[in-house]
Amino acid sequence: MNTTPQILICDDDQLFHVSVKHSLKGRADCRSAMNGDEALLIIKNHRIDLLLLDIHMRNTNEGLQYIPKFKNADPDMSIVIASGSSDFKTVREAMRLGAMDYVHKGSAEDELYHAIQRVLEQRKLQRMSQQRSFEVSESQRKQQLIGSSQSAVALRRSIDRVRGSPANVLITGETGTGKEIVARQLRRMLPDGTPEPFVAVDSSTIQSSTAESILFGHEKGAFTGAEKSVKGIFEEADGGVVYFDEIANMPLEIQGKLLRVLQEKEICRLGSTRSMKLEFRVLAATNRDLEELCKTGQFKYDLFQRLSVLPLAIPPLRERQEDIPALLNHFAAMHAPGRALGFTREAVDLLGAHTWPGNIRELANVVAYVAVMSDSDEIDVADLPPKLRDCVLAAGRPAHPAIDESASFYDQISVHECEILRREYAKHGGNVSKMSLALGMDRSHLYTKLREHGIHGARPAVKGS
Repeated sequence: MNTTPQILICDDDQLFHVSVKHSLKGRADCRSAMNGDEALLIIKNHRIDLLLLDIHMRNTNEGLQYIPKFKNADPDMSIVIASGSSDFKTVREAMRLGAMDYVHKGSAEDELYHAIQRVLEQRKLQRMSQQRSFEVSESQRKQQLIGSSQSAVALRRSIDRVRGSPANVLITGETGTGKEIVARQLRRMLPDGTPEPFVAVDSSTIQSSTAESILFGHEKGAFTGAEKSVKGIFEEADGGVVYFDEIANMPLEIQGKLLRVLQEKEICRLGSTRSMKLEFRVLAATNRDLEELCKTGQFKYDLFQRLSVLPLAIPPLRERQEDIPALLNHFAAMHAPGRALGFTREAVDLLGAHTWPGNIRELANVVAYVAVMSDSDEIDVADLPPKLRDCVLAAGRPAHPAIDESASFYDQISVHECEILRREYAKHGGNVSKMSLALGMDRSHLYTKLREHGIHGARPAVKGS
């Protein structure tokens, strides 16, 4: 069986075909289609792993309109959309319909290749899970950095630059932004093709009484209960990486021990007189401002200088919300393998209106919740966690685009009407009877309005009800 990725490029721009084929030469087998009908014929007659689809062919949304047909022809095929514009409304709709990622046509060749590789890897993991050939490990899942926003692209480029350096790295970001994911992305490959050693440490768990044994190891008989010799974390990570999570929580006394190791790259096991020279990088992560902690004496300034040679800042999810659809697809594949779990436009709009204080971790928890609690494979507003719906409503943020003030009077009224209906729909969890009472509207009239505005879940009025 041919295991080379089979990619179909569907675009009416011949130059784009040439560019993509050049960037993927030797990495994938590429086929071409100039329109949706050609692509559909190829998909029905050939194995296609990934479809790279222009959503604005012939200056229309032809690509967007064909996504349901493509998914129906081959539900397992992955779709990456491409566009020369930054029409995020259309991109979001494409993601809702089943596309897994987005690339801008102006992206560098390596960025296009990485986007395709991410989707193919995600598809591979999903298939392994569905076929139960073996369970996808948590480490494999964690190592993916999802998203095509400017912030995500910039972060990936920074990671690529930093990965080859032997210098220490300080990763900063709010809780839940994926600091360990970034740290694992910084691992280098050894000559035998395996990743370098990676030892992760929760800084807050290292206590003064056991610090030397944890950091440097100990010899047999070094203390009561030391029945055998044990390597410390630096020795375990020799030739690789030590990752200190939430380094700001490390006690000052232990900070001093860490500083000495970084200065000398030398350790001595507890109970031994023999020093060992080691080679390792330190990656440290924090959600706090270490410079401010240095000013108040809570963190050693010399250690801060040693750790922050190469700083990497991870943006919060609220600053990269265009990545939410791709993240939803990613987490749906993780938490609902074997199900074609998707989200309605209204659900995606409401999720886009949330401020995400828990960042990507919070979003992953939302998907895990709906994967268990919802019987439907189409997740609507009513299926989302009530606490999240209430949070969005309390913040008073509209879950729709801003009103175009140049629009006609009636169009502006319609937008306001839609806002009210969406808000009440979310507030009452899609219960139209409760909405009817709250708004003082006849149920049949309310159903009509819900259908007019495309608000999901509206059932047709029943005669005699």
